[in-house]
Amino acid sequence: MEKNKEKFKILFVCTGNSCRSPMAEGILKKMLKENKLDNFEVSSAGTFSVNGALPTLFAMEVTKTRSVDLTQHRSHQLNGQTLRKADLILVMSNEHLEHIRKMDKKTVEKTYLLKTFPQNHPTTQPEAPAPPKAGDLSMPEDKDRSQSVWYIKDPMGGSMDDYTQCFLEIEKEIRRIFPELIRKADEKKFKNRCS
Repeated sequence: MEKNKEKFKILFVCTGNSCRSPMAEGILKKMLKENKLDNFEVSSAGTFSVNGALPTLFAMEVTKTRSVDLTQHRSHQLNGQTLRKADLILVMSNEHLEHIRKMDKKTVEKTYLLKTFPQNHPTTQPEAPAPPKAGDLSMPEDKDRSQSVWYIKDPMGGSMDDYTQCFLEIEKEIRRIFPELIRKADEKKFKNRCS
């Protein structure tokens, strides 16, 4: 069997593929390397990105200070092939869920908000409003979508502190879901060997 077919493919999606999703990709790659796990393929894309652009300067600075290297990252426009190739798609906000639903409805089943994966709702914050589920892509009633507790706020145009907060929030979420990612990769490996 092809080694690449056994890899669990994770795709992070944001808007421009210049801050949030590259940071998430870099954080997860670093964690996988530290844990000597090579059965993953991690990538990122943007719903409205320009192919080949560098990450923002603040994203590069914040990640560099935390030993996450984005120097080789170039932005990638999200497309149907990229969506279909992924085993798991983690997005930063509801607008990304909506964009994916319009592009390829079949991939919505494997698409989650980063902050709600794997259960679609956190059990630690019962007072928070219920997050949108992958099949229910309606927007919350608040006027500022980026302020929802379930979204990773876009730091674009913000200060270095905004980028640092964004990085720390993404890192916290990836650490939270890391055991589940390993479980899902092992599950895929087992299924591939049994088929």
